[in-house]
Amino acid sequence: MKIIILKENLSKGLNIISRIVSTRGSLEVLSNILIKTEKGRVCLSATNLEVGINYMVGAKVEEGGAITIPARLFSELVNSLPGEKITLELEGDTLHIKSDNYQSNIKGISADEFPLIPEIKTNQIFEIKSSELKEAINLVGFAAAADDTRPVLAGVYMKIDGSKITLATTDSYRLAEKVINISNGKAKKTEIIIPAKTLMELSRILGELAEDSLVKVYLSDSQILFEADGLDFISRLIEGQFPNYTQIIPESSDTVARVPKDELLSAVKIASLFARENANSIKISVKAKGFLEVDSGGSQIGDNKAKIKIDVSGKDGEVSFNGKYIIDALNAIRENEVSLAISGKLNPGVIKTIKDKNYIYIIMPLRN
Repeated sequence: MKIIILKENLSKGLNIISRIVSTRGSLEVLSNILIKTEKGRVCLSATNLEVGINYMVGAKVEEGGAITIPARLFSELVNSLPGEKITLELEGDTLHIKSDNYQSNIKGISADEFPLIPEIKTNQIFEIKSSELKEAINLVGFAAAADDTRPVLAGVYMKIDGSKITLATTDSYRLAEKVINISNGKAKKTEIIIPAKTLMELSRILGELAEDSLVKVYLSDSQILFEADGLDFISRLIEGQFPNYTQIIPESSDTVARVPKDELLSAVKIASLFARENANSIKISVKAKGFLEVDSGGSQIGDNKAKIKIDVSGKDGEVSFNGKYIIDALNAIRENEVSLAISGKLNPGVIKTIKDKNYIYIIMPLRN
């Protein structure tokens, strides 16, 4: 194998695929990336056995071949080398790397030992702009369970029904749902669960691509593939039944406040500083006169109160929430204003976006 490649292109490809390289796997080859020539280009691959990723990079291929080499060492080396072009030449299981006056040799492992990343490009179910998919993932991914005690709750529920795609997550204390309308759905009603950590990683990778990139989505019995701009991102699916969450979505609320998002985010962040001794409990009081109070206090360290001018419909209302759950949602929402609906101290609160009618976030109250 002999390849001449632009450092900028190689560095970008390594940055994308290195995100899912296994660092604690029992197989040494899982901490390696696969470099192989394919149809006059270079394919970079990595896998942790749950996720597989291929990324195609343009290059001058003088001689074909394949090898796996340590991901971290190679990435750090490439980023440190001077010059615009890098030459990669394989001799046995050693990769020779040349750039300007620098020459390095990295010992690798045969490509035959690298786990096979399956191809499932036979059942395309829909396609979507990368920017839309990235935003949808960010709006729901944070609300999934952080551990795998109940695997389905550590996943993102995806329901595909013609031109309507629904993404939802819950950790039993909160729920996020985002509906996307597309014009080219090809699948009949399909329900799957994708690991949330995997989708959040996909979101970060999509940020490396052009915003108008088109993502094609393929599905098999146990895996899902996202394809865009030379990228193949393949994930396993989670088996199980996602909870019927629609029954906890309130049909109406006693009090609805329209609140400046950044002001509310700032108030809750400050309140959280004083709520650490109290399970991060933040009290929100909505006054029909047109303001909202965010209140917190710890018996040892002091207390804090902030007041925000708002538009209100309905009566006065008061409820306590975990401040982190509010912060997570507001950090993900990109609009300037949000709607906060409450119905007493014992009922869930609802956060919605003003312009986007297809997003809802529900938080269970804390009982003080």
